[in-house]
Amino acid sequence: MPWHRIDTSDGLEPGEKRLARIQDREVLVCRLPDPLQDQYVAIASRCTHAAWPLAGEPIEGNEILCTLHGARFDLRDGCPTGGPASKPLATYPVEVRDGVLYVSL
Repeated sequence: MPWHRIDTSDGLEPGEKRLARIQDREVLVCRLPDPLQDQYVAIASRCTHAAWPLAGEPIEGNEILCTLHGARFDLRDGCPTGGPASKPLATYPVEVRDGVLYVSL
């Protein structure tokens, strides 16, 4: 499984996200808001309900909100936590090596 380096040279603060293009996919890389966990996740960049782009949408706790119709997804596993979405977002493995972030598709 190949790993792809994600440019976070300007930093990614807790609760922030960045859209990355890996091969032909757009992936949303997020740093969870709890600085004590210091956890990064990578999810599909579009809502599973209406394909709305999530890059500009708010993160609330460990969830991302799709403001188009109000769907919510848990960032840790991609599962919907509020409708109308019923399908989970794809999630991708993330590793941090020597301060560099890598995602695998």
